[in-house]
Amino acid sequence: MTMIDQETPDSGNVSPRPVSQKYGLMWGGASILLSLAGYLSGMDPQLPDTSLSVKVVFGLVGFAIPIWAIVSAVKEHRDQELGGYISVGRGLGVGTLTGLFAGLVGAVWMLIFNYLIAPDYINVLLDAQSSQFEFRNVEEQIEMALSFSSMMYSPPVQAISQVIGSVLFGLIIGLIVALIMKRDRPV
Repeated sequence: MTMIDQETPDSGNVSPRPVSQKYGLMWGGASILLSLAGYLSGMDPQLPDTSLSVKVVFGLVGFAIPIWAIVSAVKEHRDQELGGYISVGRGLGVGTLTGLFAGLVGAVWMLIFNYLIAPDYINVLLDAQSSQFEFRNVEEQIEMALSFSSMMYSPPVQAISQVIGSVLFGLIIGLIVALIMKRDRPV
């Protein structure tokens, strides 16, 4: 019985972009559905009057989605495109690129949501924040905090923050996943 030698693909010839794009789009799409569910159900975790348990559930699901996406992207890239081997650097790149695609989807969603679907949403957030300040009796800080918040809640700043945050999250989670899932090619 003879063994057929199977060559493993050279990682330089295989782009991580398609698998990163696929899982980044899934991450972004699932995140959109999660935020839309919170908004439409009236249980938006960004609003201060939403219960802590709802905020925790949304937070855990919101944290699990990108972890799943990055683990799946690295695993698929390693096992189906690179013959079962992947370096830490390559895995880190897949995680970061996945975060970039998810961030771009999220940024477009932020703009669509804030300009077309719920143009008054930012005012609702600012009003809720103002109520919290008044409740705590820190009136002298209200004006300064609200001016800073209104700048941070502006749709372009939110969109840019979405991309940067997703890339950084993809970088951190990608590093952890890459360290766990790396497999060196035999010499």
